[in-house]
This record gives sequence, structure tokens and C-alpha cells, in this order.
Amino acid sequence: MNQGKVILLAIVAVLAAIAVYSSTFVVQQAESAIVLRFGNPQAVIDEPGLKFKIPVADTVILLDRRVLNFDAPAQELLTRDQKRVVISAFVRYQIVNSLKFYQVGRTYSNAESQIRSVLGSTLRSVIGNVALADTLTPKRADIMRQIHTELTRQAAEPYGIKIIDVRFKRVDLPAQNSDAVFNSMRKQRAQEAARIRAEGAREARQKTAEADKQRVVALADARKQSAILRGQGDAEATRIYNEAFGKDPEFFDFYRSLQAMQDALKGSSTTYVGPATGDFFRFFGNEAGKSAPKP
Repeated sequence: MNQGKVILLAIVAVLAAIAVYSSTFVVQQAESAIVLRFGNPQAVIDEPGLKFKIPVADTVILLDRRVLNFDAPAQELLTRDQKRVVISAFVRYQIVNSLKFYQVGRTYSNAESQIRSVLGSTLRSVIGNVALADTLTPKRADIMRQIHTELTRQAAEPYGIKIIDVRFKRVDLPAQNSDAVFNSMRKQRAQEAARIRAEGAREARQKTAEADKQRVVALADARKQSAILRGQGDAEATRIYNEAFGKDPEFFDFYRSLQAMQDALKGSSTTYVGPATGDFFRFFGNEAGKSAPKP
């Protein structure tokens, strides 16, 4: 085999390889392919694997069938109660009709631009019919469902896509309104605190007055019981004294005289100077050893 034939065979092999390469393409598991012949759609291929096309005449557009995400720019919106709020959202979508998506949207950016436009108008419409507080409560799920329905109707179905989910990333107040809102919140909390303190002070006064009343009543009852017991004790003592005096008047007279002396001469510094005469010393013997005469 001469050198010319070798070169010819090599050229033929290269051309054959190029022809094979240009007439085949691979569809991945998460892709769908649209075969265009001179710009006109010929087939939509959803099955993965090695596929064939006519070189030069056919071109292949590959589309991602996985769930795709994109963020919508933050928007300042007006709620039903005339409160301004800044909302940023994101959308998750999936291509379900590849041919329609290509014919209407052509590219991902065109489809996402349409979704953003519809999302913006839908947000203004829906948020304008709800109060600010509803965006922070379980009612937020209803708002999401409304937005999801409108996006599906206006942006998803015409483009051959499916809206998987719509969510708020952030719900904020505009910077110029934050100070006013915070001051209002502080004022409300201060008023609530003052009300609670006033109620506490009133309740404290009521309990203090009730406690003072109970103390006065308890002391009065104690004094009353003390006076009764003291009177009963004095009456019993008088009865005992009378009984003792009636049984032995002389001994009782002697006992009372000793008590009088004890009361009169008590203390270590008390001194009596004088004769032991008189009624006070009638029970003590005189110098002759006789009792002092009774008066």
C-alpha cells in the first residue's frame, strides 16, 4: 500500500468520524431535546440516550427539565391598611412542555422575565387587599396560594412551564418607616407597662387595706379576750383572798403586812431608820419581846 492510499484512507476515516459526530447527540436524564430542521421543530425527545440527526440540516436545542429557581427583585408595596412594606420573593418552576416553552419563550431569561412581570403585578394586587399583619401570620399561606394561582394562569401555562412554589424571602418595612413604627411600638409598650403598674398599685392598696383591717380586728379581739381573762383572773384572785381571809383573818392580816413591807422596803439601797413601832411593825416583837400594841 503506497503512501497516497494511506492518506486517502485517513481522510475518509476523518470525514466518516466527522459525519458520525455531527449526526449524533446525547440527551441526558434531566434534559429534553427539540430537533429543528432549518429552524422548524421536527421532534421533541424526552427519553435519555444517544440520538441521531441529519447533519447540517438539523440543530438540537437542549432544555433542562429539573426544577429551576430564580429570585425576584424586592418591591415596595402598599397594604390595605396603608402601610408600606418591602417584599422580596423567589419562584421555583419546571418546564413541562418543551415545544411550547421554545416556541413562546425561546430562552430561560425570556420566560423568567415574563414570570417576574406577572409576579410584580400579582404582588401589588394581592398585597393591596390584605393588612400588613396578615403577611406575618398563618394567613400568609393564603396569600402565597393566590399568587401561585395567578402565576400559573398568566405566566406558566402560556410558556409550557409549571410553577412549583412561590415564597417570600423577606418582608421588611421601608427604612424611612422603621423609626416611626419602632417609636409607635415603644409608646404602646410604655402605655401597657403604665397600665399594668397602675393595676398592680391598686391591687396592692386593696390588699394592704384588707391586711390592716384584719390586723385591727385581730388586735381588738385579742385585747377583748385579754380583758375578759384579766377580769376573770382578778375575780378569781379576789374570791381566793376572801376565802383565805374568812378562814384565818389574823394570818391574812399578817400576810398582807409582809407584802406591804416587801413593796415599801424593796431594793438594796432602801434603809429604815427609827423604832419598829406603829401599826406597820405590829407583828414584830419590841425590845421586851412582845408584840407591838394594835391601835
